[in-house]
Amino acid sequence: MEPTDRTGREGRSGGPDSYRRDERGVSSVVGTVLLVAIAVVLAGVIATMAIGFESELDEPAPAGAFDREYVATGEGNTDNRPYLEITHDVGRTVDAENVIIKDESGNTIRWSEVWTGGPQVKAQEYVHIDGFDSDSVLDPICSEGDSYFVILRNDDGETVIFNEWTATRDPDLPDGPEGPDGDNDGDGIPNWC
Repeated sequence: MEPTDRTGREGRSGGPDSYRRDERGVSSVVGTVLLVAIAVVLAGVIATMAIGFESELDEPAPAGAFDREYVATGEGNTDNRPYLEITHDVGRTVDAENVIIKDESGNTIRWSEVWTGGPQVKAQEYVHIDGFDSDSVLDPICSEGDSYFVILRNDDGETVIFNEWTATRDPDLPDGPEGPDGDNDGDGIPNWC
């Protein structure tokens, strides 16, 4: 007499019903192995990404803020030339050699080289930028859209643009177009540009 299965059907050991039960058992094992393999691969990818960003996370982002005041009339400046005053409002003290001011033409000057700058940039320290005298390496402000950038450099020489300023309007030229500081040709652009 042949053995019967739970349903009461006669069958042989190793028959089709037995094969189906074995097949279901294998598929659950394969599924579990695949899920574990996917989890291991994902963990490896995430770990690799974290290690790749480690060098970028060594130094904290610079903390602080720079305030800018544009004086288009040039009031209080030599020959009433327009100027920008950049003030380090808040934040940690920084070596002035590592704070660079750049114009849109790519000319640069260190904070410490501007006559109002000092060896360190502390809260409330400021520089006066007009493109003349101590900062004559920079382009003067000639029209709306002229830009200056404050760039911070770390000890490894890496730089980041920390602040950008763009002139919101043309300079207000002094009364009387005659002389080097006016607008002799009437084009609205100062003679020094």
